[in-house]
Amino acid sequence: MRTTPDLRPTAMLQGLAREARLNLTRARNGARYATGAEFAPIGPTPSQVVWRSGKAQLRHYPNPDKTAYAVPVVAFGGLVGRSYIFDLTASNSFVRRIHAAGFDAFVLDWGQPDHEDAGVSLETYLCDYLPAAIRAACRTSGADVVNLIGYCMGGTLALHGLPAQPELPVRALVSIAAPIDFACLNVMVDTVRDGRLDPASVLDDSGNLPAGLLTSFFRVIKPTAGIVQYVNLWQHLGDEQYLEGFQALSRCFNDQVPVAGAAWLQIAEQWIQGDAFLRGTLQLADRPVRLEELTLPVLVVVGSRDELVPEASTAPLCDLLPGADVEYMRLEAGHASLTTGRTAAKVTVPQILGWLAQHSEPIGAHARM
Repeated sequence: MRTTPDLRPTAMLQGLAREARLNLTRARNGARYATGAEFAPIGPTPSQVVWRSGKAQLRHYPNPDKTAYAVPVVAFGGLVGRSYIFDLTASNSFVRRIHAAGFDAFVLDWGQPDHEDAGVSLETYLCDYLPAAIRAACRTSGADVVNLIGYCMGGTLALHGLPAQPELPVRALVSIAAPIDFACLNVMVDTVRDGRLDPASVLDDSGNLPAGLLTSFFRVIKPTAGIVQYVNLWQHLGDEQYLEGFQALSRCFNDQVPVAGAAWLQIAEQWIQGDAFLRGTLQLADRPVRLEELTLPVLVVVGSRDELVPEASTAPLCDLLPGADVEYMRLEAGHASLTTGRTAAKVTVPQILGWLAQHSEPIGAHARM
């Protein structure tokens, strides 16, 4: 009678060997990460600066494939974040997804202010930099108009600047997680709203709102986030692709930018304390800004799990734009996964860019008519 050999000891030894190799990889990668090894180079997609003024600049990311739409996309975030949020890694790049959807891509970087920029105001950003960047994108791409994507505070800036300048060559606006009702944000904003914190008192020696204060703002919103992140990091130390994404995203959200003092005081007075979006009292260059005069197609994007900018802070926007063709897109995502990560790649970004495609002219459309 033949007997079947007992393979359990062999399988056990193989499992132990795999675990030993994984632990060795974890230890090696952990040591590299702790000593500052570069898993994720900043801005991996080829680009060039096509316009600059002051600290601001517009970066063009030429589409390596044939573009399908004649209207390029200009994306930008807020004054506090880094523009490389749109190009984190080669496998996690909003810019490359713009390319894949058939668009040419530009990213506007508002710049990092220093003591020379303490007097830079919202008028500088919205009446000087934004129009000049839009014209530069048109000139570079040969287009007559552009699509705008404003992420987080970038969307709020767009909504402040565009109604006052209807002549700007903009085809459509995508506003992603843009705070409008600042009463729905966290306790640090509340201290400014109710007068417990004087906005001028937090300016540093350069005359600007320091980046460290902004980092504290995000930590107050989710104080245990760092612990959870490092637990996840330990579990995935054997996966270099995970490490690349973790390093890129952590760097981006911890690498905040100071806000020019003059602009900060305007934001505090109008957006936070004055509820200017909700009350219809926005001002720009000493003139009223009327949201009802915005007539562009507008996509309002919110994340149902967004803890940084809750849906309640963005939702009122639909009622504030009666002159625009507004569509409301509620996606099952958190703040970051509206633009980055696996959820962005599979769900959120395709829907956002699909909407833009519906509002953009295909190349050669006139020739076929």
